[in-house]
Amino acid sequence: MSVISAQEQKLPTASIEVRARRSFAWLLPLFAFALAIYLGASAWMRRGPLIEIRVPAGHGIRVGDDLRYRGVSVGMVECVDLADDLTEVMLGVRLEPAAGGLARAGSRFWIVRPHLALDGVQGLETVIGARYLGVLPGPLDSARQSEFIALAEPPVAGMGEEGVLEVVIEAGERHGLSPGAPIHYRGIEIGSVFSVGLASDARAVEVRAGIRAPFAELVREDSRFWQQGGVDFSLGLRGLRFEFESLRTLFVGGIALSTPTRPGARVRTGHRFYLHAEPEESWLTWQPPLALGRELLPAGARVPELVRAQHVFEQGVLGIDRSRAGWLLSLADGWVGPADLLTHEEGARVKTEGLELLGQRLALDGEPLWQARGLALRKLDLVPPEGGALAAIQRWPEELTRAPISGEDCLALGDPASAPIALAATHLKAEGEFLHVDPALSFDAEWHGAAVVSRSDAKLVGLLLVEKRKGRISPAPFE
Repeated sequence: MSVISAQEQKLPTASIEVRARRSFAWLLPLFAFALAIYLGASAWMRRGPLIEIRVPAGHGIRVGDDLRYRGVSVGMVECVDLADDLTEVMLGVRLEPAAGGLARAGSRFWIVRPHLALDGVQGLETVIGARYLGVLPGPLDSARQSEFIALAEPPVAGMGEEGVLEVVIEAGERHGLSPGAPIHYRGIEIGSVFSVGLASDARAVEVRAGIRAPFAELVREDSRFWQQGGVDFSLGLRGLRFEFESLRTLFVGGIALSTPTRPGARVRTGHRFYLHAEPEESWLTWQPPLALGRELLPAGARVPELVRAQHVFEQGVLGIDRSRAGWLLSLADGWVGPADLLTHEEGARVKTEGLELLGQRLALDGEPLWQARGLALRKLDLVPPEGGALAAIQRWPEELTRAPISGEDCLALGDPASAPIALAATHLKAEGEFLHVDPALSFDAEWHGAAVVSRSDAKLVGLLLVEKRKGRISPAPFE
């Protein structure tokens, strides 16, 4: 029996108390679930529109195949189904959010697949790779649309292009023309045939053709179209020779165009022409000076505001009344124009009402402020009529005038109702104080005093002087 001392009986003992710990592990699944919902909702909100495209045949298109525009994927096929009547294939295509603008009226879709034609091979990359859908967007101001009918074949180049001029060319026969056949001007392709079919009364063949926007100026009321294609054979000292425009023209046909040197008015979409079997010799010599390009001058460029004037005078012993007309331009110091309008002609007895301008008759008293290079600058005392018509004539600012630069293309601007005349740099030659225009380019007297502006910056570089249908440019500045 052990004996416990009193000291051992009084020792303290520890009391251990267990406290419960809080766990937040259950929040992790909840956070992950909320994050998944947020990401899913965000993706749902950012997804592009779903459109329906009806195609005549699937041609191997499958779910997951791309919709491409300019070689970039802008959507994906989400479903492929047969129509209820089994006559079409219905494609559900989800557009990328940034490509939602493609879902508008006028957009055209087609299945890109290997397509061998006499004028080329299309969709060659789909021989090994997957099929995909192609698209050409409709006009920017078109209404939204979610259902489309796809084209059975890829669209002809230029069809639906902005600014294209569509004309109808009537022919007695088809002449081997097919959609896609080129239209040439001096051997340069400027458009193509969109469709070929019988007229509504079956008495002729109608060719619907399009001229691309930069070349629309070439087509005038008196333009001539003729058949182009086939092979020309010739036998000479070097043997038998044959020529053809191109393999494309040889197999799908082609059309050539020519416009008179003095062209008529521009035409609008729907204008009708006749297709001749071959050209007349004179058509091949026409050389109209027409300005080409989608934009003739830089966007927002200011155009000189010319005013028509007429100089009336008596000349000779018999005192026969004569006149000379041309264009004047208002400057800060006065009016500038051809000297034969603003000064007395030597040997002529000028009438008191020598210059007719803006409905007024003005006497050309005294000497002009400046005269050189066939031009003159003169102050004219015009009386403002009722209504303030003179205030509407804008003075041409000095900062928009400069000397011409060698090798630059220009435009001659005269009557605002007439198209400008293109003055290519290759047809301008500096001789003395003037820039002479190639003699092959003739001018009517109506262009006397026309403004000549640079096509690069729209600045006034001179005035055109016309004498005996020949043109020369008197360069700026006018001082």
